[in-house]
Amino acid sequence: MSDVVRRPSGSVVPGSVQRAGGARPRPDPAAEPVYLASQLASICDVDLKTIHNWCHRVDEQSSEAALASFRTAGGHLRFHQSAVLKFLKRWGYPTPDSLLRDRPHVLVVEADRDARLAMVEALSMTRPGDDPAAPMVPGDVTGLWMSPSAYLHLWSDPYEALIGLGERAGAGAAPDVVVIGSGLEGGVARWIRAARGRSDEALRVVTLDVDAAPVVDGVYRGPRDAFRALLGEALAASRAPAARKRAGPSRRVPIAPREPIYVASQVASLWGVDLKTVHGWVESGDVEAFRTPGGHLRFRRRALLDLLRRFHMPIPASLGPRRPMVLAVVPDAGIVAELALALGDGFDLISRADPMEGLAEIGALCAGTGMLDAIVVALPAAGVDDVRWVRAVRSHPDTKYGRVVVLGGDAAQQRSWQALGVAATLDAGRVGLVRTVLERALGVG
Repeated sequence: MSDVVRRPSGSVVPGSVQRAGGARPRPDPAAEPVYLASQLASICDVDLKTIHNWCHRVDEQSSEAALASFRTAGGHLRFHQSAVLKFLKRWGYPTPDSLLRDRPHVLVVEADRDARLAMVEALSMTRPGDDPAAPMVPGDVTGLWMSPSAYLHLWSDPYEALIGLGERAGAGAAPDVVVIGSGLEGGVARWIRAARGRSDEALRVVTLDVDAAPVVDGVYRGPRDAFRALLGEALAASRAPAARKRAGPSRRVPIAPREPIYVASQVASLWGVDLKTVHGWVESGDVEAFRTPGGHLRFRRRALLDLLRRFHMPIPASLGPRRPMVLAVVPDAGIVAELALALGDGFDLISRADPMEGLAEIGALCAGTGMLDAIVVALPAAGVDDVRWVRAVRSHPDTKYGRVVVLGGDAAQQRSWQALGVAATLDAGRVGLVRTVLERALGVG
């Protein structure tokens, strides 16, 4: 077990900046990352002309709507990270993960909103793109926060957090430290094993007023009021040479390539419809899309596949997988073998026995360009809240597109899962029907 080194109450997380008179620290322009125009174009998946247009972008409400930049002595454009984050937030453009690779990442599981808010305030956190001097509007205090020393990923639900951890691990950027507060009573050790199994066996874990036994290595236990000191110790250990040697290369693995993004004209061309029809799909909510700062629609591959599958439309070869990927979260090896036989060569099958490990695997398989087409899970499972498990998979922005088939349960349980949007519920002895269900749900066969 790791010994906790107690520090004075005024100690801070290494590299952090303490607030003076309640003011949040401002980013130091000399310390934050600077991007070339070509780098920014690659990160945001746009061309150089678009980057130059963003520098002159304005709207009727704000004179600060343009992307702030400066030029070198040779006249070349450069961009500070804070300016890029502010611009993307202003226009509602998704923040690419590649912009957030300059500081340690800390994943926090805490069910209590007030406790999450206390962590944000203790570490002088702000939302990416917000002005540090502006009053904080915390909302539900979940999602991504940042300070000059770290990024904080706050989750209220441990099941959703495990998917998020797996997704970051699958993208080559697993968190450096995990902090576990309330919400995991009785299942802390199981959660940690699942997290380490998909990220890194040397992952440092901070537990606050919870018991992680029998897991002891790399776990920093203590009360909530020691949060800053415990986190500082864990971060220092995660950066130590011995820890990096166990974890692999000290340099972060680049973020996995992102999934293809389609413009509205490409979508119209795929199905031989006009642009007005595509815009109608978006306005009616039939397909999800986002807009660039210039107001142009963009579509994720998985959102387009979801549209086609829901309306049983033909799937172009450029969109659909050669063989759908299916994850079986089933502890019984005999049922897994029966499922593999039923699916045959038309599907790629991966299996995990433990439902908690399955959540981390689901996140990893959906990272970057990856997409999990279907999940077959055996529920109910010992020590698992089946409703929270299904809800976590169905609500995550990257995993919600996969079709979920549940094996087992009584009539009431099956109705509760169906209400959460699963594709089908089958009795445990009807594994042979899974292929038929998936062929229809995925538009194959």
